[in-house]
Amino acid sequence: MKIETQTRDDHQIRLIAEVEPDTFQQTKRRAARKISQETKIPGFRPGKAPYDIVRRVAGEETIEKEAISILIDEVYPKAIQEAGVEPYGPGTLDEIVSQDPVTFAFVVPLSPTVKLGDYNSIRVPYEPAPLNENQVDEFLGRLQRSYATIQPVERAAKNGDLVFLTVNGKVVGGEDGEEQTLVENRPFQVTIQEDKEDPEEWPFAGFGRGLIGLSENDARTFTHTFMDDSTYESLRGKTAEFSVTVQSVKSIELPEVTDEFAQTLGDFENKDKLLASIRENLDSENRSEYDRGYYQRVLDALSADTQVNFPPQALEEETQEVLKNLEKDLANQKMDLDTYLKVRKTSREDFLEQEVKPAAKRRLERSLILSEIMRAEKIEVTREEVEATFNQTVQELEQSNSIEQLQKQVPKNRLADALTMEAYNRAVNRRIYDRLMAIAKGESSQPVAEATEPAAQEPAPVAKKKAKKGTSRSKAKESTAPTEVPAAEE
Repeated sequence: MKIETQTRDDHQIRLIAEVEPDTFQQTKRRAARKISQETKIPGFRPGKAPYDIVRRVAGEETIEKEAISILIDEVYPKAIQEAGVEPYGPGTLDEIVSQDPVTFAFVVPLSPTVKLGDYNSIRVPYEPAPLNENQVDEFLGRLQRSYATIQPVERAAKNGDLVFLTVNGKVVGGEDGEEQTLVENRPFQVTIQEDKEDPEEWPFAGFGRGLIGLSENDARTFTHTFMDDSTYESLRGKTAEFSVTVQSVKSIELPEVTDEFAQTLGDFENKDKLLASIRENLDSENRSEYDRGYYQRVLDALSADTQVNFPPQALEEETQEVLKNLEKDLANQKMDLDTYLKVRKTSREDFLEQEVKPAAKRRLERSLILSEIMRAEKIEVTREEVEATFNQTVQELEQSNSIEQLQKQVPKNRLADALTMEAYNRAVNRRIYDRLMAIAKGESSQPVAEATEPAAQEPAPVAKKKAKKGTSRSKAKESTAPTEVPAAEE
């Protein structure tokens, strides 16, 4: 068999295989026997009619067509083996180039390749900001408010008060002058914070300040035009009218931060111990948040210096995985994809092309790069690490009440395997995380074994699956492209 390969730009090759004439003649006889088994030929038992008889009954063209069908399945695996090609997935028959001699052209997706740059030279400044005392004050304020005493007052609302009201809201000046109801007689409560601007305040920032001076049964109407960058996407650029009626006004009396107050909150000897604990926790949270962002910058720098190639089939698989995860998340929120797209005012096609595919491409590239880092650094994890991570994973699922949901999604006999794979991914992920963080900080001499706990939600490569070569009609090779634990931004 003569083999010719032609390189394509999409990380696939065109494999041209020319079959020897003797092989084709032998296959025609096999095809004739198959036809005689499936076609009743008078005077002969199934499969026993001579070749010439089958040819007279079925025709030469039918025999050749069946022979070519047989050869397609047999030639493809031999062709990729002789060509030394490692396919990513099943190839496809592109065309029958010739029937004399019989020549096939297959399109074969190639396994992804990753060419790392000098990743050991990557440096990203590590400059976490010190704790801002304003954060301590804000946290302490929230703590005081959670233990505050609320008292009804017979006066107008002022800064710091809690106001109970009903709200009616509608969009005005819409298309054709139509109005759109947003809320109707909705009970609502607002804590007036005159000295603070909260961009997340509902229905818009500064709404609470507009209640100052209102007393019980007072009414007021607000008109607000939402900015183009508003948190509420569906209201961007629109003008809304909100009518409120005050039901009651209450004062909030905050407890004084004393040693006694600190002791009621836990094992704190005095308020200084409480403040020290608050500072320690906030500093830890700030560091974790900074580390997550820092790691993303490290991965961006790594990606910029790495060449990744993969066939379109790999991207399609990752796209479907991203879409499946989104649909699962939406289902948890009692929403389906069609409803979500209507709310977003976009079509399925535009959503796939503009958002899902780019996210899938980033995930795929990143997971391939991390898998290559794992190989290059010879990163391995011990059984003890996997077991410890397994227990931690199960504990997290139980605490978040997700274990029951997972049991519904995964067959009972496969749940342990799924959790073990997740634990393995997390353990490997920790090693990769710490290695890259050490390199980026200029601490690359740090042994991998001294890994510390990584920030949450970084991508984790999955163990590669062993694959077998098959024909163009059956899967030639299962995907070797690892997937990753979905990142929050994806």
